Amino acid sequence: MQEDRLNYLFHRAIDGRITPAERQELHELLADPGARERYDELFAQLPDLTAAQENMFSASEAAALLSRIAHSSGMQETGKKKPVFRLKPVLIGAAASLALLLSVISYRFFIPSRHTGEKATLAAAGPIHKHAGVTLVLADGRQVTLDTTASGRVIDQQGTQAVNSEKGTLTYIAQSTTGGATTTYNTLSTPRGKHFKVVLPDGTRVWLNASSSLRYPTLFNNAQRKVELDGEAYFEVAKDANRPFLVATSQQAVRVLGTSFNVKAYTDEPYTNTSLVEGSISIEPENGGKAAVLAPGEQATLENSLLRVKKTDPQEGIAWMSDLFYFSNTELSVVLHQLQRWYDVEVDFSSLPAGRLYGQLPRSTPLPQLLSAIEKTSNIKFKLNNDRLSVDKQ
Repeated sequence: MQEDRLNYLFHRAIDGRITPAERQELHELLADPGARERYDELFAQLPDLTAAQENMFSASEAAALLSRIAHSSGMQETGKKKPVFRLKPVLIGAAASLALLLSVISYRFFIPSRHTGEKATLAAAGPIHKHAGVTLVLADGRQVTLDTTASGRVIDQQGTQAVNSEKGTLTYIAQSTTGGATTTYNTLSTPRGKHFKVVLPDGTRVWLNASSSLRYPTLFNNAQRKVELDGEAYFEVAKDANRPFLVATSQQAVRVLGTSFNVKAYTDEPYTNTSLVEGSISIEPENGGKAAVLAPGEQATLENSLLRVKKTDPQEGIAWMSDLFYFSNTELSVVLHQLQRWYDVEVDFSSLPAGRLYGQLPRSTPLPQLLSAIEKTSNIKFKLNNDRLSVDKQ
């Protein structure tokens, strides 16, 4: 009976007919692990469902469906200071398929999971990788390109071993619990368009987003576990009550004992965002400002030495972990920074018009298609020439 009801609600969701009461019922059903498994099975069938029905919607119907998607996901326009645009499909047949896919993603993606990082799929299918691969700089200055390094290769260092696995993961195996008198560091860096996972010597798991770097000791000392981040990363920190875990960026430090959170601290953006998924963390501004303690579902933004905390969807900050672009009243400049890092293009910000975007799209979406979708729903005009992207008003 429950499975029949789940099937019914699932199909109500993908065709846009689900009511608020049914949506709440769907969320309650998905609290049961068995129902979640069945929902994942249904979700996995989506490519077949949409391929068979890709021409059943007209362009206007597809646009209306996306409008319902945005409404049912709680994506409402706030304020009138800047124009707000919603992404919609470009082609009629492909539009219907994409609309259906986005509809169910909006339900699947916003169901909280205690193991978000563990289940995340980090396949980079969209961008073309033109530059260097994922690199590891060892304590002695040697540089290892992990993309071309044979899986299973063991890199011996003082007190630890680093193993490059075939699943795009670098795992450190500590041969002792803490470091010696001299602390040695490694630096893991991702280029544009790629991300990578590292398991630190204490068991902490870190997913590094595109165009980011993480510096960390090959063995942590007895007092604390400190790493340095430039860019964006999601952390699942191994619990150790005696040694707090610190993430240092150019503007702040995040102090935790064991929790799951995301830090976005790119040097080409004026702010640092920290989103807490599970546990508790303390944000300590580097300028000596007042610290803030976050609870799950809160996000701290540090900009111009001012720290602000607000409630947010806990999944919003980690959409990239599921290979999604997630825009929710997002400044156009922030969107373009994301596209620049993922598609490896150079963006001209000199004549950038004001605007905000709503929408969710797979990061495997070809860049021309994504830009066209934005153009068709806004007064923004793009010009892509030799990997250089310029932006202006239409």
